[in-house]
Amino acid sequence: MGYWIFTAWIMGFVGSAHCVGMCGPLALALPIQHETPGGKLFQTLMYNLGRAFTYAALGALVGITHEWLVPTSLQNALSFIMGGTLLLLSLYYLFVNRQTIQVGTQHALYRWVSQALGKLFYSTQTFAPLLIGMLNGLLPCGLVYLALASAFASGKVLDSTLFMFFFGMGTLPAMWSMSFLAHWFTPARRNLLRRIVPWVYALSGVLLILRGLGDHNPLQDFLPHQYCSKY
Repeated sequence: MGYWIFTAWIMGFVGSAHCVGMCGPLALALPIQHETPGGKLFQTLMYNLGRAFTYAALGALVGITHEWLVPTSLQNALSFIMGGTLLLLSLYYLFVNRQTIQVGTQHALYRWVSQALGKLFYSTQTFAPLLIGMLNGLLPCGLVYLALASAFASGKVLDSTLFMFFFGMGTLPAMWSMSFLAHWFTPARRNLLRRIVPWVYALSGVLLILRGLGDHNPLQDFLPHQYCSKY
């Protein structure tokens, strides 16, 4: 479990550069201008916790799906295969197609979420940032899909739920800081940060491959046994 949570947090922390690039404008537009500095600190925390709660709910769904579809005996093999796929994708985006990874935004869910967000951005209710964060977690995002694919390989509902929650918490430091360092996150810098996504694919792929190796994980000589056994 410890290794699994560590993997999720690292994926979120490293990938938060992408979050700043893609979701930065939403974080900067939160309806908290009327708040005191302490109020802004609290409300931006609520916004980011809202995202983490939605990610956890999505993690629970993929965990349930996994338990229905994948026998326990194939869990390590699935992790290894998915890790290899992500590693190949990272190489493709790094050396073949260097364009920023984009996700389509035309489907009905995106339109519904966008409309709901539009109403909340004019709200002065205390919990508006929390709701905005929860809806933000439903917006199309390649990084979130990557985390969900990794969570799917976890094998258990609790593991996949915690994986996605700690993935969200890994993005918290960068996203939280946006509300207080807005002048630094210029559009040019946000575009540059988006380019980190292939490296997140590579890191996630390696971690999933290591997990899929099970008892043959080379890290077992350097980490406590429970981190490198069958998680």
